[in-house]
Amino acid sequence: MGNRVAREDYEWVYTDQPHADRRKEILAKYPEIKSLMGPDPRLKWIVCMMVVIQFLAFYLVKDLDWKWVLFWTYAFGSCINHSMTLAIHEISHNTAFGNNKAMWNRYFAMFANLPIGLPYSASFKRYHLDHHRYLGGDGVDVDIPTDFEGWFFCTPFRKFIWIILQPLFYAIRPSASTPNPSLSWR
Repeated sequence: MGNRVAREDYEWVYTDQPHADRRKEILAKYPEIKSLMGPDPRLKWIVCMMVVIQFLAFYLVKDLDWKWVLFWTYAFGSCINHSMTLAIHEISHNTAFGNNKAMWNRYFAMFANLPIGLPYSASFKRYHLDHHRYLGGDGVDVDIPTDFEGWFFCTPFRKFIWIILQPLFYAIRPSASTPNPSLSWR
């Protein structure tokens, strides 16, 4: 088999998209959930607070020994950065300012991306919406691991390394596996 991952190494399912089916099923059973859909007025304030806290933390650790910088980066900064990636996900669905202010959401996602260090929010929305539209679509859904990931990260230790580097793969995989030279601001 060499360095390639065989199609048999993946589970292929040929059914309707589970996101849409599950949404219909939930809304049919609990129609009151519809009132919870839409912009969250608190999101923008929580994100602003997290960005300010991260930049304050950058300042506070500037004179610490490197060991303490690593400790606080792991114990504190990584939690907020994880929350920021989740916020960018939510903002990609226009939950900060609503669907009628899509550009405001786009710029706000870039603001939320500032303390993360790896600029990915600009391309995230495009690839994420394609993920929802073509869930599991071979060559389209960038959440499917690349052949290299499937081949290389196949032992417990290598999977552990993948987990540590997962944010990096998540940020780089879309443009590496499905390059889209004409990223529009949709």
